Amino acid sequence: MSHLSIEVGHLYADDLARPETLRSEMASAAAWVDGTTAALSKRLGGKKPRVSTCYLVDDYFHQGLPAPEKLIAVVEEAAADVGLRIDYLARESGCAMMGQLDLAELVAGRIVSEPAPGTNGSRPPVNQSGWLCNGVRTPQTPRVAMSRPDKWVPPSQNARREHSVFLDVELWNDTPEGKLWSCPMLAAVWQLLRLGVLRDQGRRIGVPASRSSVAPVEHGHDPESEGVARYPDTWKDMPAILQLNQKAAPFPAYRTVSVLSVDFLEVEHAVRLICSCVSPDHGATQAVRKAAEREGMELPEELVDRLSYIFQGPL
Repeated sequence: MSHLSIEVGHLYADDLARPETLRSEMASAAAWVDGTTAALSKRLGGKKPRVSTCYLVDDYFHQGLPAPEKLIAVVEEAAADVGLRIDYLARESGCAMMGQLDLAELVAGRIVSEPAPGTNGSRPPVNQSGWLCNGVRTPQTPRVAMSRPDKWVPPSQNARREHSVFLDVELWNDTPEGKLWSCPMLAAVWQLLRLGVLRDQGRRIGVPASRSSVAPVEHGHDPESEGVARYPDTWKDMPAILQLNQKAAPFPAYRTVSVLSVDFLEVEHAVRLICSCVSPDHGATQAVRKAAEREGMELPEELVDRLSYIFQGPL
């Protein structure tokens, strides 16, 4: 396990049309990586922390991405120009389906929503409705002709502090092709992968594939030439998580930090609600906790409290 996993970017197809903005965002992320690593070193008593960085590519909602070989070259070149290290590159669609594993469905099956006070069963459960909330909606009662208007009742948050911040999150919607997972749901899976707490029948989920196993170097007719790495032609043939840096610290970490545009603030609010309701694999969480204790680290009991963010406005 690493001490910290830092997400240094989330790439959409249209970001490639703004190369200068992309470089500016990466330069800012590089500064945050340096600062966060230095702060963590102080918390560890001067020890060198194990910090890995990751970059998420949206190939789930946007199908117009360049081929992997071209896009990875663009991302790595832009990162190198500003001194940003990217250890791992991940596909967002891998948070939905990882190989033959329906990963988003697995995580959705572990969501345990907290029954709100006064619940009467009129709202379908999460696994039927695809909606998860942090409290009680405004009641919807049938109207009878010529009856008096019902008194409006506001929604309320379960664990409110004086006032409610009510949130209702759509986890998926149904399409002719099956479930279309929402951005918050996939982002929640992504955070849980980075925390290393997901298991499939006891097996760890989200083991990165090495670059050499995915893109073997071709030397052509000259075995002594430098050679060229050839990636698969399509993103669906790429691994869910690709290790770009051979010397990288481990992908999963005790805590995560995500350096994101402020546009993701609402999404991550929803992510935190989802993660707070997921009941993770007990064996996995115990293994992570014991590993941290051996290093003299105390982790928050709740997984959601291991997630941190740096939101950036327009650069």
